[in-house]
Amino acid sequence: MNRFEKLSEKVLNGEKLADSELLSILNAEDYEAVIKGASKIRKQFFKDTVHLCSILNTKSGACSEDCKFCAQSIHYNSDIVKYPFVEDEIIYKFIYNNRDNEIHRLSFVSSGKKLLKQEVKKLTKTIEDTDTNKNFCASLGILSEDELKMLKESGIFRYHHNLETSRSFYNNICTTHTYEERINTVKKAKEMGFSVCCGGIFGMGESDNDILELAEVLKELDVDAIPINFLNPIKGTPMQDYKLLTPEKCLKIIAFFRFYFPDKEVIICGGRVENLSYHHEKVFDAGASGIMTGDYLTMKGRRYDEDLEMIKKNGYKVF
Repeated sequence: MNRFEKLSEKVLNGEKLADSELLSILNAEDYEAVIKGASKIRKQFFKDTVHLCSILNTKSGACSEDCKFCAQSIHYNSDIVKYPFVEDEIIYKFIYNNRDNEIHRLSFVSSGKKLLKQEVKKLTKTIEDTDTNKNFCASLGILSEDELKMLKESGIFRYHHNLETSRSFYNNICTTHTYEERINTVKKAKEMGFSVCCGGIFGMGESDNDILELAEVLKELDVDAIPINFLNPIKGTPMQDYKLLTPEKCLKIIAFFRFYFPDKEVIICGGRVENLSYHHEKVFDAGASGIMTGDYLTMKGRRYDEDLEMIKKNGYKVF
């Protein structure tokens, strides 16, 4: 039994790992040993099951915020498709096209610091008019209590709002709104009874200590799911020349979050194919319990059938 398998035994026995032990996961030379430990924890809580979610970008571009990784910001000159809040038919089509597949959760996402109140009303009215057994999620920015209440009453079960990175590193990423605004949105959503999906993006120049600091805040907030994104540098943004993380580093980041959050959903989202590269199919062995399938906000993703084939090929199944 390697030392990371021993650490997994501590986790499964309910022991809290020391910061030094957690950081050793991120800077380990033997990533395969790390995976073995993370896999033991994953199997205990999730067996061989995988959670699938997919998103619809309901409003693209023209964002007032200056998040340095994002192609939708008005502060940068990225070549993306821009459009206002979509018509009802687009939302209906997204739901209808996914009615018979094994995707568990459909999420409605928008650009901007927040969706306008009339746009929130439009989305909730459309959702109320649909008949489906799918779970719904929304990622619409820094909303008020009234707006969150509207979403909840329409049948949206989960709210997604990333912190992106640590508090210490945040000003290197965004200056047009504060870290506390993000945290307060997560707290509001939790207080109103939403399941909350909250994580970050990795590969933006953060340190291992920043990753640990982010995890500590997510733990304090008691989020229900942790989405992990890996930076895929987009031309026109300040991060266009950043290098991708190594596949091994990505696996260690996934494993770190499985060790830190043994029984929480860890969902791998943007940049997974590009960054994980030749280790992409090890994503579940490293501790992920779910992936986002389909397209992302401004970039193409993996087709559902491709992901389904990969899941089954590696001995997992969609629940």
